Amino acid sequence: MQLSTNRIIALVLLDFVLFGIAVFLMLQVMPKPLKPFDYLLVGGVATLISLLGVWFLIWRVTPNRSGFLFEKRPKQ
Repeated sequence: MQLSTNRIIALVLLDFVLFGIAVFLMLQVMPKPLKPFDYLLVGGVATLISLLGVWFLIWRVTPNRSGFLFEKRPKQ
């Protein structure tokens, strides 16, 4: 799978936006006062959300989805 430079830049920007939205929403929902562990939890969950978003987007643009996770060997 070959991605152009523009698509890579868009993918990185989308990742930053997903991360920022996840952090913002979680900081609004978490009860105050926040402890250092709360910030660690927010960062970890936001990272997971952004990575899943990138994984899903790459899966969607892959033309041959059957070989996305593994390549099937031809039967001998």
